[in-house]
Amino acid sequence: MFGSGIRMVRGRLSLKSQPANAFVFTVLLCLIALSAGCVISPRRIVGVGSPTPTPNPGSPSPTPTPVPGAPGKLYVADSNNNSILRFDNANTADGNLAPAATISGALTLLNSPHHIFVDSNSDTLYVANQGNVLAFDGVSTKSANAAPRSISGNLTGLTAPVDVGVDSSKNLLYVADGRDVFVFANASTVTGNTAFEHDIHAGFVISALFVDSANDRLYLADAATNTIDVYDGASGLNLTVPPTRTISGTATQLNQPSGIAIDALGKLIISNKGTTSTNSSITIYVNAAGAQGNIPPQVTITGAGTTLNAAGQIAVNNSSTLVELFVANVAGGNVPIFSDLGAKSGNVSPSRNINGSATGLSASGIGGITLDSNR
Repeated sequence: MFGSGIRMVRGRLSLKSQPANAFVFTVLLCLIALSAGCVISPRRIVGVGSPTPTPNPGSPSPTPTPVPGAPGKLYVADSNNNSILRFDNANTADGNLAPAATISGALTLLNSPHHIFVDSNSDTLYVANQGNVLAFDGVSTKSANAAPRSISGNLTGLTAPVDVGVDSSKNLLYVADGRDVFVFANASTVTGNTAFEHDIHAGFVISALFVDSANDRLYLADAATNTIDVYDGASGLNLTVPPTRTISGTATQLNQPSGIAIDALGKLIISNKGTTSTNSSITIYVNAAGAQGNIPPQVTITGAGTTLNAAGQIAVNNSSTLVELFVANVAGGNVPIFSDLGAKSGNVSPSRNINGSATGLSASGIGGITLDSNR
């Protein structure tokens, strides 16, 4: 029946008919096919692709995925020589290695740099510098007397920054300075005498800061009372607010905490400067998202074999098959690296150790370290 119907239509409408007749023919053909229960797939117009989804401005940018096989770049702040050292092949670096590049000189504005942070999304290195915060864009290609963006001036509130962190999904820059955390909008471009967006009053002199951008969470270390304060909803906080949770007490084994990190399994890792050269340590706690109170660490790394001596800022390498921890060993003038983090405890030797005269690292000169696992 349908075949005769089609022949009838073809008899009345030639393929050489005018465009209007061709349109009628197409419509009739579709109606006949639909009545027979056929499904006609839409044809894509040549030159027109699928519509691009409209981005949701409230959705966070994805956290950078570790790049398998990436050699990695380690940055070390040298506070004695006002420079930044870059070590390539960080995933395998070991021993007395010379840095691949050194950023130093008058244009860099480096002045006793402290803790540092690299945003692998934008390839930007942020430096807690004396009196300001410096941002070196495209840092993986920078060397010598390179000029940064400088965030400084009376509107910034900055006087003596000690640590920095970035929430790249919200484009926010966090700066620990004395008892305050100043939060700046537009981290990727902010420069000059720009006013802060928020000022979080901690109520104590902050020794270290860590921004968990995936969970909008802020961790602050108080070396004077051996405490870690945790703030949820960090991007919306302003003025004096109580922490959501506090980790403190003798069971925690915190001993002048000076570095904070979280590994890929969600463990909270703290470096402890210690009161003497023999009691520096790394303490690791399960479930950073819920840790609180006087909890004992799951793992403690300490002892002469560790080489730890006034352990400072730390960085986690999650791109390795064995989770690795890089430590700014301030008094030792080296960077010990501990692999298989969480499986070893006690007086364990580092798996690798960047150390020696060629490295340019000096005792009491390491201000901070940070790792870009994706380059």
